[in-house]
Amino acid sequence: MGFWLVGLAQRSFWLIDPYWTLLPPLLGCLYAAHPRARYSPARSAVALLLLWAWSARLTHSYFRREGWKFGQREDWRYSKMARDFPRAWPLISFFAVGLAQQPMLVGISLPAYSVHFGGDAPLGAADVLATVGAVAGLATARCADDQLRCYMLANEALVAAGKPRRALLETGLWRHSRHPNYFGEQLWWWSFGLFSVGLGQWYFLWGTFFNSIVLATVTVMTERRMLDNWGAARADAYRAYMRRTSACIPWFRCGGGGD
Repeated sequence: MGFWLVGLAQRSFWLIDPYWTLLPPLLGCLYAAHPRARYSPARSAVALLLLWAWSARLTHSYFRREGWKFGQREDWRYSKMARDFPRAWPLISFFAVGLAQQPMLVGISLPAYSVHFGGDAPLGAADVLATVGAVAGLATARCADDQLRCYMLANEALVAAGKPRRALLETGLWRHSRHPNYFGEQLWWWSFGLFSVGLGQWYFLWGTFFNSIVLATVTVMTERRMLDNWGAARADAYRAYMRRTSACIPWFRCGGGGD
């Protein structure tokens, strides 16, 4: 309710993005502090450290993208809905922004609930796999973000010098995946979910599964928007890139091509 009212007052729901980066680790700390919690201190320490590492990476990536400014811009999907439904947007935004985010945040953080309410069993193979996979996901997402950042800065320099920009990013991880940052994010959450699996609470992965569906939907929407907004030559180049490059999971390319 508070974030919804602030968004209406600011005429922008930009705050939901940094909100997303902070809530999962805070929920993890809330579960750890609950008086009825029963857990392995070692597992709790590892899980909370991973959550805060994830939060730090995503928060840094968000504000770096926004030029280290608060309220620079809101998610384009919310801006589009506000333009499409100007009269109904105050009510629609309550459900689309204010309310819908909460079950998603709680759902995706359920493995942290397992860690702190699933008992005090010693660390096992699932915990090791969860940790290794989560670290790999963080590293992949960070690397992809850095490569995208370098590409954007290089294009800005080219434009400033009066030279044509590079149409596509097809080097590094982006040569083998159209969205390696999303892949790293998904690898992180599914690996983190292994904490629940190891404690016999695999059903707490429903939030992770739902988040994957949402991210897949957003990926399709984003690519469709890019193709609609770009010039014909760049859009055609991206369609060729789509044909030879995996959407998410880094994989061998289906053909030649490059920058």
